[in-house]
Amino acid sequence: MGSVAILLTAMNQSFINKVKQDRYFDHLTPEEATNHSFYHKVFVRSDHWRYGDLYGLCFLPAYKFKLEPFRKYPHNDKLAGTNRVLYIIGDSYLADKELDGAFKGFDRVVFLDDRFPFGPLALDSNKQNFLILEFAERNLNGYDFKKTSEAKWTSADLEGKLNFQTGYQPVSGAAGLPANLWERINRILFNKDLSRNLELLLFDDRAFTPLKEMKAAFNYKITGSLPKEVAVSTDKSRLLMNATIDPGNKQSAFRQIGSEELDGLLGNLQQAQQYYRAIGFKTVSLAIIPNPVSIYDAKRMTYNHLLERVEKKTTLPVISIWDDFKKAPQNLYYRSDTHWNPSGMDSWITEVNKKQIYRNL
Repeated sequence: MGSVAILLTAMNQSFINKVKQDRYFDHLTPEEATNHSFYHKVFVRSDHWRYGDLYGLCFLPAYKFKLEPFRKYPHNDKLAGTNRVLYIIGDSYLADKELDGAFKGFDRVVFLDDRFPFGPLALDSNKQNFLILEFAERNLNGYDFKKTSEAKWTSADLEGKLNFQTGYQPVSGAAGLPANLWERINRILFNKDLSRNLELLLFDDRAFTPLKEMKAAFNYKITGSLPKEVAVSTDKSRLLMNATIDPGNKQSAFRQIGSEELDGLLGNLQQAQQYYRAIGFKTVSLAIIPNPVSIYDAKRMTYNHLLERVEKKTTLPVISIWDDFKKAPQNLYYRSDTHWNPSGMDSWITEVNKKQIYRNL
């Protein structure tokens, strides 16, 4: 009976998604972490992301660093309105952050996660709208504006001014539920993620952490083996995302990029700039977040300097943190995760707020 219950639970993708959200992020929300409900006692028990996504892939105990929660930037309702809205199209570096009050001179901040379908964007015709295109350095590799998951306006749409609306409406996702009941049932019964869901329910529990750490430490000490997604920095001080190191990977900071590929990337950024200006954004700026390996381990091989080359040649206004990050005495990235830590994000927000292109328009 218990096996049937577990199987049925694993088939319910909506419930599994809730479990993932709560299980992987409860450490960042203390009020939920202290919840003593039956649901939390049974399902919200994991060390997979509590100590970083890279630690959760390898479970090396030497890199078990608890993640500090990010600062929240709630909107201050007492400030006078500016009639300006800031949109950010970005990735996991800014996802799930409270940003409404982070940037000076804006009534609202709208973050759009480019890992998921969204759009098309309908801007408030009564506001001045600004846009930042944010990329982690690894995600800038191979950027193709035409192949993004964003639904875009056609020329006819723009002529009909469908890209404007009165008042703000949340941007909807472009993907919906299956069209009919049978398709929904079929998706549940033949869930391609069923085996991973079962593993999540049965083994992704902090009760198994000591065993996983013992196995990981033994394998690493004897054979030097790590999961294919994980690498250790040259000085052994942090874990790194192997995709940003392996020269054979498209996201690598050590894959050599010629002038033709660079020009293609710059052309795609210019296409994006032209499109977003056409739909009503007053400015379109570029912000590239360096890979951790680029800051802390760039000498392990021949670094391709993609970030600097793009910032130097792009036609977009640039919000650059490269020099500041290279010189910073404090650590700006989690040592067991692929992302920046709160100090890194706060430094970037400070740099955005310095930009005159936002303050003086």
